[in-house]
Amino acid sequence: MPEKRVVLVTGSSRGIGATLVTEFAKDGFRVVLNYAHSQGEAEALHRALVGQHGADRILLRKANVAKRDEVKAMFDAAVDRFGRVDVLVNNAGLNIDGPFLAMTDEQWERVIATNLTGTFICAQEFALRFTGKAGHIINFSAATGLRGRKNGANYCSAKAGVITLTKCLAIELAPKICVNCVLPGQMNTEEVMTRYNLHDKPTLDRMLSTIPLGRLGTTEDVYRVVRFLVKDAEFITGQNFFVNGGMVL
Repeated sequence: MPEKRVVLVTGSSRGIGATLVTEFAKDGFRVVLNYAHSQGEAEALHRALVGQHGADRILLRKANVAKRDEVKAMFDAAVDRFGRVDVLVNNAGLNIDGPFLAMTDEQWERVIATNLTGTFICAQEFALRFTGKAGHIINFSAATGLRGRKNGANYCSAKAGVITLTKCLAIELAPKICVNCVLPGQMNTEEVMTRYNLHDKPTLDRMLSTIPLGRLGTTEDVYRVVRFLVKDAEFITGQNFFVNGGMVL
């Protein structure tokens, strides 16, 4: 039987998010593709998905996840089009790195707003509308939310908050909604390659030497974990799932 469920993926115009909406569509889901700033990339992906799967299964919505009114409008549009949303993937994220002593209030607040407050707002608007019996919220965090790193006080704090928020939501939204957290490691996305200068082979080789499985992750690696949680994991909630090749054990 074809998949009838509806999935909304925030920050899905590129990188991991783009793979998630692409693969969910291939698996038969109806998908809501969200972006805040990358309009050109989002519209190009939307055209491609509509061409492959039909306009009745793909919805494109612009919304800044940190702004309640925009998130409400996005969920209302999804419910108007598809009748419901069954799965929320909180993928939208933002990095503004800098030394702690030089970090501005704006740098702190923007990163917290997107990564943590945005996850809170989207999860709440999803849960307020969900009337089914088997919903899923998949939050995205990072291992640095557990161990910290240099020049990332805002990002690491936000991702630590996401981990704890996941546990709180898993308790409060059970038994109708399962809430889990995926923590990707170093992926072969352009954002990661550029941020860590991994186009330079010696730098890449040093990075790979820290990963037991000996390669960067792919966005498809992340999708396989998300798909498992959404399609096959009926008795798992409040858990962290590391997709990092053993880089953090």
